[in-house]
Amino acid sequence: MTKKLIILILFSVFSFNTFAQRATQYLSPVPSPQSFVSQNVGMTKITVSYSSPGMKGRKIFGELVPYGKEWRAGANSPTMLSFSTDVTVAGKTLRAGNYVVRMIPNKEGNWIIKLNLTNLEDRPPRLWKEGAVGFPYDYYKDGKVDMKKYKEDMSHSFEVEPFSWEAGIERLFYRIDPNDNKVAIVSMLWENMIIRFEVDTMTDEHLERFAKTLE
Repeated sequence: MTKKLIILILFSVFSFNTFAQRATQYLSPVPSPQSFVSQNVGMTKITVSYSSPGMKGRKIFGELVPYGKEWRAGANSPTMLSFSTDVTVAGKTLRAGNYVVRMIPNKEGNWIIKLNLTNLEDRPPRLWKEGAVGFPYDYYKDGKVDMKKYKEDMSHSFEVEPFSWEAGIERLFYRIDPNDNKVAIVSMLWENMIIRFEVDTMTDEHLERFAKTLE
């Protein structure tokens, strides 16, 4: 057996072992699997996409997730909340689009939820027209883009009251309750905590707007 043949065999064995290791890692279950929940409410489709970490015997809130610090409301990739139409959340109208969700847990008092629109261009083009929320038209002021108004619309921060119970929820998950098919409730549940907030899908406003297009 020549020296070149031996080197070739060793290289082939090494390459196969490396491939096998990578394949095993790729196929192995991830600790925080990707998940999503979607619900049609009124004329709006609401979707939450998130990673679902487990407790694994750990104390979550106050330890793994510190109080008073911003948390991604999931694990790994950012938690995303999407609306197919404009909605109202905690007194503010939010444009249709994809929002990054972050939370600040507090040991005492209310928790803080932050929603940040990823990109106004993610909004459906039909909502760019006059009569809807007119991006980019309503950001022009004296021939320039009003960046202050733009940034205000890009984010929303509000407080919610946390609820606790005795049962322990092993894996973080979200749910969307359609209720009266106009105002939905988006909830996050993990460990012994429930965090929830309302999303008004503005059904009457959207129906009125649609009716005007038929006149």
